Amino acid sequence: MSGRKAYAYLFLLTALAVPSFAHGAAECSVCGSSISGKYYVSSRQQVICPDCNSRYPACSGCGLVSNSGMPVDGISFCRECYLKLPLCGICGKKITGGYNRYPDLGIDVCFDCERTSSRCDNCNSPSKNLMVVGQSSLCQLCAAKTARCRSCGNALLSEFKYFEGNEAFKYCSDCASAYPACADCGAPSGSRGSLLDDNRHLCPDCAAAALFDPALVTPIKNSVLGFMANNLGMFVRHEITYALKGKDFLEVKSEHTHGDLNGLFYRRGDEYNIYVLYGLREKDLIWVIAHEITHAWQAENTSGNLKPDDREGFAQWTAYEALRFFGYGTFAETLTNGNTSYSRGLRRMLEIEKSYGPTAVIKYINSQ
Repeated sequence: MSGRKAYAYLFLLTALAVPSFAHGAAECSVCGSSISGKYYVSSRQQVICPDCNSRYPACSGCGLVSNSGMPVDGISFCRECYLKLPLCGICGKKITGGYNRYPDLGIDVCFDCERTSSRCDNCNSPSKNLMVVGQSSLCQLCAAKTARCRSCGNALLSEFKYFEGNEAFKYCSDCASAYPACADCGAPSGSRGSLLDDNRHLCPDCAAAALFDPALVTPIKNSVLGFMANNLGMFVRHEITYALKGKDFLEVKSEHTHGDLNGLFYRRGDEYNIYVLYGLREKDLIWVIAHEITHAWQAENTSGNLKPDDREGFAQWTAYEALRFFGYGTFAETLTNGNTSYSRGLRRMLEIEKSYGPTAVIKYINSQ
């Protein structure tokens, strides 16, 4: 909120009643004419001829009588005091009474405008040029610095939410409760969101980045395979069949044993298959493909009796490393959140890596 300070202009009315008059030769300090008879002496020690005393009022600012007085709201000011009067930043008039100063906005506001002007919905400051931001009216300062909901465009004046650690895209609570969550990022899908044929919703941003064509996914898969082989020393000897599938297919194939599935490693004897949801973004695909390839590697290299935290945590660890390698470090950190076998296990693997290095993580899994 903009700070404000109250000011009052002090009227010096000492010269409005001339306290004394005298006789003799003198020169009028107002018109400069010689005075041979009666003249007046003000409380500011001005010598004033009778004609000027009757024609010109004293300045309400400094108390001096002047023939260049300027009236403001029925009050007279000399030229010098007139130029010093503050201007109201709302009505533009000279201020002769009390006013408030708003240093952040760089304006002074007279008390009349304080009472009658429209006010900013955020800082409550009066303004003559409020900007409409969604359903809010904001002063120019607040409009420039107030974030807007990524979905509806309304100004975020109170609480808001963001997803995947991305504070650049904020959402109001109304949109978060009114719209289905995006299946990729978790943000409100909004009025311009997309509905896929397996009933998943995508927000406009994720819909624009979503991949549905296997030809576009294959290079990502090959890059992940190369990373795991060259950087982690993890190879899968079996041939793996990859396919993009919908949510319903994955749920049936997993026999509904998992919750929110993005991918699935499915083994039948020596037949290895990896199914990945269509409509994922590149970073989702890196995560899911690395995770499911790790399960295929586990099928070849471990006893098959891994505890859930070790099995899923290690698969998340390889996905975490892949995401960081391909430039998605912020997204990788979101995998550590929560209290599931995936996140608990990942945090355990990262502790091992921090103490003994990445090869120790693989050795740990091989020993279980």
